Amino acid sequence: MGDGAEVEFFNQLSSERRLSPHTIRTYQNALKIFSRWLEFGSILSATGREIQDFIIEMQKTRSRTTIHNYVSALRTFFTFAVGEKFIAKNPTAELILPKLKKILPKIFTLSQIIELLHAPDKALQLGRISHKIALRDRMILELFYGAGLRIGELQSIKIRDIDFQNCALKVLGKGGKERMCPFTEAALQAISSYRAQFLSGEDGYLLSRGDGKVLSIRDIQYRMKFYLQLCGLPADLSPHTIRHAYATHLLNNGADLRLVQELLGHASIQTTQIYTHVDSEHIKSIHRHCHPHG
Repeated sequence: MGDGAEVEFFNQLSSERRLSPHTIRTYQNALKIFSRWLEFGSILSATGREIQDFIIEMQKTRSRTTIHNYVSALRTFFTFAVGEKFIAKNPTAELILPKLKKILPKIFTLSQIIELLHAPDKALQLGRISHKIALRDRMILELFYGAGLRIGELQSIKIRDIDFQNCALKVLGKGGKERMCPFTEAALQAISSYRAQFLSGEDGYLLSRGDGKVLSIRDIQYRMKFYLQLCGLPADLSPHTIRHAYATHLLNNGADLRLVQELLGHASIQTTQIYTHVDSEHIKSIHRHCHPHG
């Protein structure tokens, strides 16, 4: 590509909009694929017809979710290009997209969550992990469920970010936005036990490995898979699924939607509203099971 507009675009995404590295890589990949498809000329010279043809051709080999990611990247780029006067008209303005099927997030039941939270103790009793790993992993799981954290937010917690007295911690969420996340008494006990035995000082990371490095996201995901297998739970559940359970269980117990939005760090209420759909599915399931004509 090598276009000056693209260089400025990605600089803005990183420095001003503070999008995550993953999102930036997704956008870069989308523009690169579109550029290869065009073969000739700059992306800036692409027409709406060419972009529509690109979408139609990509539908033969890509999923609808991938197509929507491509279009999101192209729309964001061309909106930037118009705003910065690189082009006069946005060629994505009248795009027609295939409908994206709404997939409700999978969630843990409360009994599955309880079983998972006790999995490190079970693994310790079976002699499969050490006392230190059991305390650390129990702390990780309690924070996922007790604070509704994203995996990257959990990984980056420093001890000084934790307010032990008020059971809350400061996290840096998407877009570089800070928020305070309250957590449960069980999470506090898990953090305090691990800290008292294996951590020192206030400047280090909560998930420090002891060699100056932090437990990686891949390591955290691996620990999750280990405990899912140990409990006989579905292997496609994930740390983010615990976040789904956190939100859904709060709503099921009467929490206000706007409050859950703040707790999760969602920029848009629409993102949080998907959990009300999960809740309604739960209600319909109970109705079908209990109603005489269900």
